[in-house]
Amino acid sequence: MTEHETRFVRPPQAVLARLVPRALTEAGEATDPVDCTWVEHGSNTVVVLGERTAVRITRQPSGAADLLRTQALVDALADLPFDVPRSTGDPIEIEGHLAIPTQRLRGVSDPPDPPDAVVLRDLLEAVHSADLSDLRAHLAPPRSFFGGEHWQQVLTDRVVPLLPMDLRDDALARIQGLAALPAVPEALNHGDLGTSNVLWSGGRVSGVLDWDLAAADDPAEDVATVASSFRAWDQLSAALDEDTIDRARVFARIFPLAVVAFAVLSGRPPAELTRAVARAERGLRAS
Repeated sequence: MTEHETRFVRPPQAVLARLVPRALTEAGEATDPVDCTWVEHGSNTVVVLGERTAVRITRQPSGAADLLRTQALVDALADLPFDVPRSTGDPIEIEGHLAIPTQRLRGVSDPPDPPDAVVLRDLLEAVHSADLSDLRAHLAPPRSFFGGEHWQQVLTDRVVPLLPMDLRDDALARIQGLAALPAVPEALNHGDLGTSNVLWSGGRVSGVLDWDLAAADDPAEDVATVASSFRAWDQLSAALDEDTIDRARVFARIFPLAVVAFAVLSGRPPAELTRAVARAERGLRAS
């Protein structure tokens, strides 16, 4: 297998050596695990790619329940105009680590430059128009990446004190700005529609990965992620209503802080937390 160092924790190699062949077999794929490729995708799971199968494996046993919940959500989604990684076999568990074989999606995370505003708008509308009635049991809490229902307290009490003194007032103003947003009708919010999770083929979106953070929330959060990640604020400002764009800009101002909150809440090692704070500092000073 091709190895990639991401500085995130991984399951023991002995566990991986047993999980991967069993998961591929469960999916009916005869690929030799030696010929597979690691894709260190996300901070909660590692992914091993076979010919037709993508095996998601929890980095730590504590992530098993969340992986099962997320996969149940993906499997419950109605048909969308792009592919999602639906299950291709039952979960496999070894020493608390869980592996789920899923469909390997085709496409590349290399969007057109500049991306087509209509394609991005249609991507957002496809996600946000999903019927929530059959999905609610499988959704994450809104804003779970940076604290869920306690997000404001987490950012204020546990993230702001880690920042340089000259950035703390600005950070508090950003937090208060998000807290002051009026409630809007909730929609299915993917939660992480960045470039690494959106696959492209022929200038169109062919697949969407990583539904771990999907929640019923303000769709402007997804708009903020797409606009920021694809550098498409101008394109989306012309394609979406002004109120949505204004709310999205408020969400985008929180993103540097959210990365630190995730590291704190996940109990990441000190070196990871230090990198997250440095990244947040750069983001705050740049915006």
